[in-house]
Formats: sequence, C-alpha cells, structure tokens
Amino acid sequence: MIKRSAKFALGILLLIAGIIITPLPIPLGLISILMGLSLLISVAPPLRNWLILLRKKFTTASLTLTRLRQHLPRFLQHVIDETDPDKTKQ
Repeated sequence: MIKRSAKFALGILLLIAGIIITPLPIPLGLISILMGLSLLISVAPPLRNWLILLRKKFTTASLTLTRLRQHLPRFLQHVIDETDPDKTKQ
C-alpha cells in the first residue's frame, strides 16, 4: 500500500514538474511527463483505460507511437504496450 502511494505521489510530482518545465528549450519537461505517466498507469487503472480510449480515438497518433516503440526506453515501451488498443480488451 505504501509503495503504491509513493509511486502515485511521485508520478503526480513528475507530471506537474514536466508541465511546468515544458517551455524550456531542453526537452526535460516531456521526459518528466512521460516518466510520470508511466508510473501513474501502473497504479491507476482508470488512467490506463483513459489512455486506451485516447489511442482508439486518435489512431494516427497511436500508430506513430507503435512505430516509434522500438526506439524508446524500456519504461516507455511498457507504457505503449499496456495502452495499445489492439492488444487490450476494452
């Protein structure tokens, strides 16, 4: 329970920090947002379901994510696999 709460809190902090520092010229904000989302979908099933619905709605973006999957870090590959609308039953 404590581990899940800590992951949730860290995910929220990374997401908020990423949103705040996104305007900087270095893409640290985007990296922080993606890391926060990867933590949050592991502990918040409603967020995972919401991302699946978004990927169903925006199929072009979903296909782009699937194509880029092999070039991304492992934690992002896991996020893409977990939210793939073709592989999940919804």
